Amino acid sequence: MNMFDYNADFYPTPVEVIERMMMDEDVAGKVVMEPSAGKGDIVDWLLKAGAREVIACETDVYCQRLLAGKCRMVGYDFLKVTAEEVSHVQMIVMNPPFSKGVEHIQHAWDIAPAGCTIVALCNHGNFGSYRTTQTKVLDEVITDNGYRESLGRCFTNAERMTQVEVELIKLFKHGEGASEFDGIAMDCMDADAMDANTAEGLVQYNFIRDLVNRYREAVRLFDNAIATAHAINEVACFPTDGLPSGWERCTSPLPIVFEAHRTNRDNQRTGPVTHAEYRKELQKYYWKVIFRKMNMEKYATTKLREDINRYVENNASRPFTMANIYKVLNVVIQTNGQRMQKAIEEAFDLICSLSAENSTAGETWKTNANYMVNRKFIVDYMCNYDGRYPHPYVDLHYSSNRDKLEDICKALCYLTGKNYDEMGSLWTKVHEARPDWGTWFEWGFFRCKGFKKGTMHFEFLDEQVWWKFNQTVAKERGWNIGKKSSFRKSA
Repeated sequence: MNMFDYNADFYPTPVEVIERMMMDEDVAGKVVMEPSAGKGDIVDWLLKAGAREVIACETDVYCQRLLAGKCRMVGYDFLKVTAEEVSHVQMIVMNPPFSKGVEHIQHAWDIAPAGCTIVALCNHGNFGSYRTTQTKVLDEVITDNGYRESLGRCFTNAERMTQVEVELIKLFKHGEGASEFDGIAMDCMDADAMDANTAEGLVQYNFIRDLVNRYREAVRLFDNAIATAHAINEVACFPTDGLPSGWERCTSPLPIVFEAHRTNRDNQRTGPVTHAEYRKELQKYYWKVIFRKMNMEKYATTKLREDINRYVENNASRPFTMANIYKVLNVVIQTNGQRMQKAIEEAFDLICSLSAENSTAGETWKTNANYMVNRKFIVDYMCNYDGRYPHPYVDLHYSSNRDKLEDICKALCYLTGKNYDEMGSLWTKVHEARPDWGTWFEWGFFRCKGFKKGTMHFEFLDEQVWWKFNQTVAKERGWNIGKKSSFRKSA
């Protein structure tokens, strides 16, 4: 099979280019992501360089089979991967499709955790005189957080040759990547300290006990099933010892092989699963069950989901016990105020960064210390419209901005004392209301309007809430934003 014939974006990365990309970078002992893994050239290099684990995405089904056993697949389409899924990643190394390089690199930056380094290749032509709005945004990110340099026509002697001039981009996401669960003293014994307790606490005891028992039994049965599968495969495979020379070349592999497979969100099988991976993914699944069952979605901001994922990735080998679950949930409740405050500040910065029209500071929002978010603001990459399959109703894009808008709504509920459960998600609202393109509809604290070009306009419904939002950020940052009357004039 010649992949070059049907995949126009398939350009395997030469070793010398990978070595140039990774010059001065240390991957030893790190968890690294490869968002467009192809047949695994970069994956192989990273593993040889000592990476502790490589996780990857790849759209091509044939390449996915080549990657099986080398790395863990976390998705089919990288643009659908969330910050939650990569919150434990320390480095992202990528040679994205040349036709979508800017989009892939920007998404990597958006979802990368604090402390993560991004190393990427990109078509030099994207940064020419006819730059798109998205390229201008990425160029600003590069200026503020890294650099880019020309590698010239470095694919002229590659497995698939091209005369395209290539840029090397390196970015560093500032911050320590700390989790609110860091420092919690977790039990290391399988014996559960709370097993004899029947008291009702933060969450229902019987529910947690049932969940833990299901987890233990599922892991036990998984191990038994894997042992049985290995035995079946070993018995079924006929040995070739003693057969005539060359006979083994005429045989086919076993028609049916027993093993456990991971299934991604696109319902695609992405390779065999080990005992450790099964424990890890089952724990992540049960944490989602806990939050939904105990009606705790109002606490589940993007940051909290990232912390839960990082906690599981780093502690999956520890026993999944009632005592440890209660410790994490207690931290969630106790730190909710700080988390919501952080969500409000991040929302403020996000809104200001998206458009000069979104704040009173205009283009100077980064240095102006006394400014406000306007009552009306615009958010990019919110709506999805494909002219090949036109539809009359608003459809939301699967982007990190959508999650951040959900965080704003949860934080405003915390500020105002309103019930988030009564508002529901923006996704649910859009699919229930089915608003026409360019028409206003109400959700939570806003009225909203979606456009086919991808943007969505928001306006605070209540002036009091809008004022409190700005005031909260100003108070935390020591700003003087004036009296309430000045807000009314700037609306």
